[in-house]
Amino acid sequence: MSNVPTKKIDIAIIGGGIGGLATAVALNQAGFEAHVFEQAPEFGDVGGHLTMDTAAVEVLGRWGLDQKFYDVACELDGMEVRRLRNGDVMAHFPMPDLGSMGVKDDSRKGARIIYSFLRPDFLAMLTDAIPADRLHTGHRLTSLTNGDDSATAEFDNGNKVTASIVIAADGVKSIARKMFDDSESKAAGHTVLRTLCSADLLPDDMPNDRMRFWEGWEFGNKEKNDGVHILTVPVREGKYISVDLQFMGGDQLEDCNPWDLPIDRIMARYPEIENMDPLALKMIEERLEPVTAHALFDRKVATKWVDQRITLLGDSAHNMRPNLGQGACQAVHDAGEIAKALTEHGLTNEGLKAFENVRKPYVTSIVEVAMNTKIDPKKWKDKSKA
Repeated sequence: MSNVPTKKIDIAIIGGGIGGLATAVALNQAGFEAHVFEQAPEFGDVGGHLTMDTAAVEVLGRWGLDQKFYDVACELDGMEVRRLRNGDVMAHFPMPDLGSMGVKDDSRKGARIIYSFLRPDFLAMLTDAIPADRLHTGHRLTSLTNGDDSATAEFDNGNKVTASIVIAADGVKSIARKMFDDSESKAAGHTVLRTLCSADLLPDDMPNDRMRFWEGWEFGNKEKNDGVHILTVPVREGKYISVDLQFMGGDQLEDCNPWDLPIDRIMARYPEIENMDPLALKMIEERLEPVTAHALFDRKVATKWVDQRITLLGDSAHNMRPNLGQGACQAVHDAGEIAKALTEHGLTNEGLKAFENVRKPYVTSIVEVAMNTKIDPKKWKDKSKA
């Protein structure tokens, strides 16, 4: 998107996902020269829905983005649980907060307000808040080297960038993380298939204002964590519905092109399709976009985040399952904390260590709870009152 700097810069951020872009917003607003290097040819052209709670929105507010966020997000009226077989409503309740779900945070008990949005919309909001000459696409990281007062990133297009600080926000399959530990990400046996449909499909008495979970354990084996479910949320002013088909266990469609899935393989996961709720089936059949597959991976929180002038951030340090809806939230919190740490300590190793010391213990608790929380929203109902 712009010419790559040839002189030493303050901060090079590897990865243009939510963590990388949010960090760029925070650091540039704090007065640093922070550049983003993304391997894709464009920022944010794919992705389904995400959620964010008020604690993360408060961080966006520090950067003057809270109102812009509300413009692209939908506030949710909690969680509604339906039976996938016939659509019967089993529960409707506020979303429990992190402390109620088992995270070590006594300040976050009871319920929380959450918002849903499409990933491309959110990334567009972030890129608009970053100087265009500090956004660089088509840069796939190949190596990182440390020096006494800087680090250098090299890319597969031949470019090389030297910065006082390098922040590796390059995701669950982070190339940078290999410098810190050799632990591998493992398939979680859980794939989320995503598409989009019109909210006009909903009956008049069914408002598109909440997260809906069609529970399909009866189509599998709950004890073995083998089942199929559907999760829907409103997006884009409630005019559309983001649809997630959640495949747990069984056929994970690993042999298929994740961007061009055969619909017959998808529907084969519903063995009693003739008994499936007609509305849930209609949302799949009348989809507006192709169904894409997003396999989930488990990886322990990195034991080491910082090495001299380089730090991990976001999913590269602490990827998590979506059970608590915290992936995007914690990336935003990372961005806020690293901006605070570097403002207080300058572009130093001490600043990076201060960031790690605050964030690592907290996100470790979230990752562990998310990994061990069964997808059973009916049981979450009481937690929202804890």
